Amino acid sequence: MRIILHIGNYKTGTSALQNFLFNNRKQLEKCGIYYGNTWKIVNNHAGLAFGILKEALEKYVLLNFCSDLEDLEENPSVIATKLRFTAESRGAGTIIISHEGLFADLLQVLAGLSSSFKIKDRDNVNEYISARLKELFPEAEIVCYLRRQDLYIESMYMEYCKVPWRIWEFPVIFEEFVKKQKLCLNYFNEISRWKKYFGNKVSFKIYDIGNLLNKDIIYDFLCCYAGIGIKEISQFQQISISEKNTSLSRDALEHKLLNKINEPLLNYLYKIYSEEYPDARKYSFMSYNKRIVLLDRYKKSNKMLFGEKNFNYSIQPDIEYSGLSDSKCKEIRQWMKHAIEYIEIGT
Repeated sequence: MRIILHIGNYKTGTSALQNFLFNNRKQLEKCGIYYGNTWKIVNNHAGLAFGILKEALEKYVLLNFCSDLEDLEENPSVIATKLRFTAESRGAGTIIISHEGLFADLLQVLAGLSSSFKIKDRDNVNEYISARLKELFPEAEIVCYLRRQDLYIESMYMEYCKVPWRIWEFPVIFEEFVKKQKLCLNYFNEISRWKKYFGNKVSFKIYDIGNLLNKDIIYDFLCCYAGIGIKEISQFQQISISEKNTSLSRDALEHKLLNKINEPLLNYLYKIYSEEYPDARKYSFMSYNKRIVLLDRYKKSNKMLFGEKNFNYSIQPDIEYSGLSDSKCKEIRQWMKHAIEYIEIGT
């Protein structure tokens, strides 16, 4: 059995890829590929990822940092057995397993921005996750995509503001996020850990539109790693914009910050608003000088990892956001009000 283990990273088109794989399960099985046993309402293998994380937290007595995992009943060994059994029973020769947090930042996201775990704890958990996956899937081929560190931080900040990592947390300004986050940004160290367990079966790629086959994560992953041709993929069911992990528009984000919003329905409505009224251009959160300082910190390790095929370090001048105007604030408030009324009438 061939196992393709897609481990992320976050903010590299994972939602679009996972939704595509889930929606095209039947077509994939015709190609001998099984993508199933996903978790609850998400189209990825969060049950497997969370189950392994819980084991790691129990081992290192850290479960208090993710207390909502205490009642989790997912057993990674059972999930692995079920995946293999179902795939074999359906005549599939390949299993695709996907969760974006497995690469390195699962604990950080589930524990929340205000969590006080130590870097050593984070590294111990990440080591356990890699080792456990090697036990469960010794033949696995590891695949991950990596985004340039400054762009990754900005994108993770947008994600955090869209749905804060803990239900009691409110969105914070970018500078506070950067100060508190414990994201793994030394990609060379993280890839080295994966290679320690899976050797030359670890494939990693720069996540950049110009670097992806057909300028699309779905085509790139399926063609380069799953062996499906471009013509075949074009005949599959394509995903809609609502199935992609759309970022908030800058106005929507600033409106959330202003009103300290973290409520499921409103979080969803901010996302819908951003789909209807996306930014005409992308605004920067990081100043030019701070961006240069951050990139310089990881330039050497990035070169050790990618060699000459490194990240594109050309930096465009910052596009300054002029701020949330009173008229825009009123417009968003009215839009949200009408959307809530529409939902209430519909129910």
